[in-house]
This record gives sequence, C-alpha cells and structure tokens, in this order.
Amino acid sequence: MRKSDVWYELAAGEMPKLLADKLEPFGFRRDGDAYFYAEDLLAGSFRLHVKVSIDGAVSTLLMDTESEEPYVLHLVENAQGAFVGEVRAAYRAILDRIGASCGEHGSFHGPYVEELLQYVQTAYGDELEYPWKDMDAAVIRSHLSQKWYALFMKVHPSKIGIGGSQPIRIMNLHGTAEQVAALVDGERYFPGWHMNRKYWYTICLDGSIPMRELQQRIDESFALAKPKKGR
Repeated sequence: MRKSDVWYELAAGEMPKLLADKLEPFGFRRDGDAYFYAEDLLAGSFRLHVKVSIDGAVSTLLMDTESEEPYVLHLVENAQGAFVGEVRAAYRAILDRIGASCGEHGSFHGPYVEELLQYVQTAYGDELEYPWKDMDAAVIRSHLSQKWYALFMKVHPSKIGIGGSQPIRIMNLHGTAEQVAALVDGERYFPGWHMNRKYWYTICLDGSIPMRELQQRIDESFALAKPKKGR
C-alpha cells in the first residue's frame, strides 16, 4: 500500500459494531491506533485491506494485484456486469465473515437487524444473547420474566419452505393461536421453525416486512412474555 491510497470508510449500518477483543483472534494486527487485516479474493486477483480504528470506524481498500492500483467499481452502485458483480460479492462475503466473527451481534447484523435490535434495546432494555456455543442462534429474553420473546437462527431456506441455496437469517416470534393462524401465509410469515407452530411464527430477516410492522410484532411477542399476575 502507498500513503496516497484512499481508504473507503464504511457508512453506519454497513458493518456491525466490531469488538476490539475479537479482532486479533480473527487475524487483525494492531499497528498504532488501528487494527489491520488483509485477504486475497478471486484467486489472488485482488487483495482486500480492512482497517478498524480505535473508535470503531471501518475502512477498506481493494487492490488489483496485477496493476497494483486501487479498484473501486465494486463501490459504484450503478456499476453493472458479471465481473463487477463477482468482485462485489467476494468483497461483501469477507466483510460479512468479519462481522459474523468480530461483530457485537455475531451473524445477526446488517442495517435492518441493527435497527430492530436498537429498537428492542431502547423500548425494553433487552439485548441479544447467545445461549448455545455450538449453534448459530441467539435469543432475546424479557428482563421481567426471563422468557424468550424472539429467537434468531441461520437456516437453509428449505427449512421454511422457500427456494435458495445459501443460509438465511430468520427470527421466531411468539403470538396467540389466533394471531399465528391469521399471519402465516407462506410468503412473509411462516410456521415457527423448531418451535411450537401453534404459538410461534417465523419471518426472514431480509427486509421483507416493514420495520414499523416488525416493531409491532416484537411488541406483541414481548407482551406475551410478561410475568403472569400473582407471581
């Protein structure tokens, strides 16, 4: 790298909050007031450099290894073509892996999920928890009753009856029997995966449900997790 190379700073929401104590175990090295990581992609045609500052800002620099010049087309929203798409996908895959391993919310991140988790924290003061070390899953439990009201998982799309080959992020929410029966449509709302399907339903965390609607569903699930009267 050269001092003249310009780093691209990721905007808020493009990456989860990265935890400093997870960076070096992943492969970052500390140099002054920042952490650095580099990885080849597309059979060594490019090398991606990632920098994380002490205040958590994340920047990237993608170098064409043959020309030894920065490559930026993957950052241009309207840049089209199979090759640009391949570079963009490989670039994003590395960032997603860093986010999953070093991020505050593990595999469950992205602007949509981060906004949802921020809503939960602000409204109820509850945080994402990882009760199983050997499963890519997390829960949110009520601080009032210690009952779950949201379960996050990564599953193959066939598990909920949709097409696709790559794992997807889903969330299970609690509902009344009447509500679940009314909501489940096999398109946006699915029968609760790995839960009692009479009282739980599943959604994909892909933005298919508007945030305000999803917040309402969270509120409903939280209400069902409240302690019973007299206890």
